Amino acid sequence: MKVFILLLLFMAFQLSMVNCSAAPPDPSEIVRGSWEHYRQAFIREGRVVRPGNGSDTVSEGEAYAMLRAVLMDDRKTFDECLAWTESRLSRKNSHGDRLLAWHFENGEVTDSTAASDADIDYAFSLVLASRTWKDGSYLDLAREVLESILRHETLERAGRLYLLPWPAPTGGIADLAPQNPSYYAPSHFRVFYEVTGDKRWLELADTGYYLIGRLQDSCGGTGGSGLVPDWCAVDLQGNIAQLPGKSSIYGWESVRVPLRVAADFQISGDSRALGVLRRFGAFFDREFSRTGRIFSEYACDGRAVGPFENALFYSAAYAALQSSEFQSADAVLERLREFVRHDGLQWWYQDREDYYVNSLAWLVEYYNMKKQ
Repeated sequence: MKVFILLLLFMAFQLSMVNCSAAPPDPSEIVRGSWEHYRQAFIREGRVVRPGNGSDTVSEGEAYAMLRAVLMDDRKTFDECLAWTESRLSRKNSHGDRLLAWHFENGEVTDSTAASDADIDYAFSLVLASRTWKDGSYLDLAREVLESILRHETLERAGRLYLLPWPAPTGGIADLAPQNPSYYAPSHFRVFYEVTGDKRWLELADTGYYLIGRLQDSCGGTGGSGLVPDWCAVDLQGNIAQLPGKSSIYGWESVRVPLRVAADFQISGDSRALGVLRRFGAFFDREFSRTGRIFSEYACDGRAVGPFENALFYSAAYAALQSSEFQSADAVLERLREFVRHDGLQWWYQDREDYYVNSLAWLVEYYNMKKQ
């Protein structure tokens, strides 16, 4: 009987080690451990696999992995992902540009349409690689990708340059131009201007802040809550409208907006970034004070769509709260860390097979690690 009780205690201890982290972990431990888990769980000889989607691959996954690899100074993994991406997803031979086909499954590209968020993160990872490892070949490729983005994935409308989520069709866009606010990455755009000298990148940063600010004032056509929708559109006169067939709530796309804007604020100190983050922060501060939680998905008027919580939404809320110095930031970070799990040297957020959440939720811990 005593042996049985000891066995139960041992099993309980092992389970607690996998399912939760007892003491607040060090940010660097989370960052290193989450990269170890990401490499082991999702990367197969340079290919980033999404286990929950039939083991397919999307271009954003390759870009996320390459960005993480260079930040972790893991050149081997970076080069493996670069080689796989160029050999399988590059549209150089099929379309004559340096964008990436967005979807790969069952050994082949199943949709060669490019996704501009992936192309932007891909180019940014290449620029960082050139600076980290002093190799100009990465920068040469980055410049080719950047030229293709400007040529195929931008649109001028009502005197303003917009980033399209995918290449414009032949003949252009006649009516509503689709927009995804989370694709605008002003910190990336500043770097792209540095390496190309093309002022269109600064124009795109300006457009991003213009678009996000307008949406915070009137998300989805309703009263402004400080949130932004996943998708919207711009008409011929430059008016913002809903995009038919796409989500207009604050959800799994727009959750990236606070993370991207916070990155720009920490790097550049842009007052526009702080203004955006304060609007986000005010909403999250009220919501957390009222309910003790941050939910996954909100309608534009600020109502929670469902009772669900997710680590990524806490990460985005913390980015806004910490940057704009709300006192609730520490409590939200503590709540985020309740979603951290670990098993030995591997750390992950919430679900060890959730590729998307584990691609992004670690970013605030990376920032905290750099502050130390």
